[in-house]
Order: sequence, then C-alpha cells, then structure tokens
Amino acid sequence: MISRKPDYTDTQNDIAYFVDKLAKKYDRTYWHSQILSGSTFPRKMWDEIAANGYLGMIIPEEYGGAGLSFDDLQVFVEELSCHGLGTLHFVSFFMDCPFIVEFGRTELKQRYLPEMAKGAYWSFAITEPDAGTNTFKLRTRAVRDGDHYRISGQKLFITGGKESEYMVLVTRTTPYEEVNDKKEGLSLFVVNSNSPGIEMRVQDIETFAVEKQYTVFFDDVKVPRENLIGKENAGFNYLFSGLNLERIIIAAFVQGLGEYVLNRGVTYARERKIFEEPIGSYQGIQHMLTRAFVQLKLAALAKQRAARSMDAREDPKLVGMYANMAKLSCSEAAFNACDAAIQVHGGYGLSREYDVITFLPMIRAMRVAPVNNEIVLNYLGEHFLGLGRSYR
Repeated sequence: MISRKPDYTDTQNDIAYFVDKLAKKYDRTYWHSQILSGSTFPRKMWDEIAANGYLGMIIPEEYGGAGLSFDDLQVFVEELSCHGLGTLHFVSFFMDCPFIVEFGRTELKQRYLPEMAKGAYWSFAITEPDAGTNTFKLRTRAVRDGDHYRISGQKLFITGGKESEYMVLVTRTTPYEEVNDKKEGLSLFVVNSNSPGIEMRVQDIETFAVEKQYTVFFDDVKVPRENLIGKENAGFNYLFSGLNLERIIIAAFVQGLGEYVLNRGVTYARERKIFEEPIGSYQGIQHMLTRAFVQLKLAALAKQRAARSMDAREDPKLVGMYANMAKLSCSEAAFNACDAAIQVHGGYGLSREYDVITFLPMIRAMRVAPVNNEIVLNYLGEHFLGLGRSYR
C-alpha cells in the first residue's frame, strides 16, 4: 500500500490508494496507446472509476452519489494527474454536478443525477466564437415554444461534446440588447447531446491528449421545458457555483500534471551523470527544480483553501477570490515546473519517449483556458485591490 499522506484525511488517503491502483492498470503506456489510436474517451478507465463510486463523489447519497466534499474531489483530480492520467473530461463532468444539485428541480435531480453517478458522461457548453470571456454577449438563444424551448446558436472549445450523452448549455432566453442589466437574460438547460439539430465538428487543437474539443452548432434544437435548470433568465446567478468549482478542478488538474513532469525531471537529475556526479547535485539544476517544487506546494495550499472555502459555504466573494487564486497559481506553477523538467532533460526533453514535452501544450493551455490568467488578475485587482474595472 502507498504511504499515507499526513495532510490528507482518511477518505483522501483512500482516494489516493484507489488512484494508485488504477494507475498501475491504466498507466502511461495505456494512455499513449489511447491517444495514438485516435481514441477520444478513456472508456474502460472511466467505467472502472464509476463502478467504484468516484464519479458520484459530489452527488448526494439520495441520488446515488457518495456525498463527499469538494476538497475530496480536488484531491481525486490531482491524484489522477499526478499519475499522468488527468483529462479535461473530469473538469466538464464534475462542474456540471452543482448546477443540478443546487438549482435543479427534484424531478431533474431524480432523472439525471443517478445516471451521472453511474458514469453517463456530460459536457459543458458556454464559450462562443464572438463572446469569448464576455459571457454576457452570448448569442445562442432559447425561445419558448409551448412545453419546449427551441435553441439555435453556436459553441466552441466544448470538451468531449461528441462523446457526451448530455450537456449543460448556457444560452440567452432574453437577447442582450433587450435587458436592463447585462446580468439578466441567461438560462441554463440540460440538453441531450444527440438531439436532432445538433452538429459537432472536431477542432484542430495541438495537445497530446485523449480529449477532443468541438465546435457545436444548434439549429432549432427542441428541448423540453422541464430541462430548464432553475428559473428562466436567472442563469447568471447560478453560474458562479459551477465556474468557481471549475477553477478549483482546473487547478487540481494542472497542479497534478506539474507534479508529474517535475518528478520526471527530478528522477532524471538524480540518475543522469555528465561529469561523474549526478546533474542534480549542480546548483544550476538543483535550484531550478527546487523553486518549481516550492511553487507547486504553495499553489496547492491555495487550491486546498479554495475547495474548503466552497465546502464551508463561505461568502461567495471569498470563494471566488480563492478559486481564482488557485487557478492562477497552479497553472503558472505547473508551467514553470514543466519548463524546468524540459530544461533538465536537455535535448531529451524534446523527445516524446521521455514523456515530458508531451505535457507542455496542455499545461500551457491552462494559462488560457477556461479563463485566461490576465482576466483572473483583472478580477482580483478590481474586487480585492480596488483598482477599478479594466474591461467593459
């Protein structure tokens, strides 16, 4: 059994033990074979995770879940990434849960949450070509038609859209031009990903990973009224619950990847000899790796604090501060760790065989997605330093 981690609870040590066993079965050799074969979804591993109850971690027990904490969830995601098994599929899936758990009607919970806990894969659709970070300017529109809504529009950078069974879709039910307050008019829906009128096109994204990103087109897609999450036009008030969690999960995802590549760099520095001694004994190498180690550990504290703040239902503004700090610090620390690991490997760092350069595109992408770090800094500067709004 793996050694227990003193900063983990008993539940979290159990999680780490499960992931360690999982990683021995679905190791990086398996992961590489999935990627090189063109697979877009690690189905066998996903199903095993579901069978052991981990996809229902933050779903209440009465709906087939385990009712664990957000802190437990971030540990699970980080542990997967620490073994090189992290994927954005977990981000979109888990961030959908709070929307339904917190704001869905009882019937919606009873219908979908047990399926999620059993492994039904969900995606999340919010980003649009012309809106980008400015969610208020979304143009995908849902129009009420009797007992249904008809949805038309376009989304992009939708992780696993084609592989998903359902998605949580963010739309406008009132056009931007018609609202008195830009926060009004957004609504969230559960949409069957295979509904007539939905077309998905894979995007050409340069990441060495199993997941694919899709542009999704909605052409008069018919969605039952009961699939509306919460109240019509109140979606903006719901978004932060999921988006704060998204930032925490992204932080855990990229933090784990950073630790994985740093460990590869450290192992190489211990073993590689050029002038009789291992290169890890040289200050130029040792300091670079140690700084990366310290940055990752400090970032992990921000991530942990963010998850615990969300668990404690602290002031939403405080949760938002910690969640954004976690996303920023973990993505920057992971990037620096990856850069250090590549540098330590020298020319071998550019070889796929050494499994370091393979992580660079994804880690680099997390400084841009799902929200770029400049916007995070803008948000923190405005709301916590009183520096004024830098964007409109």
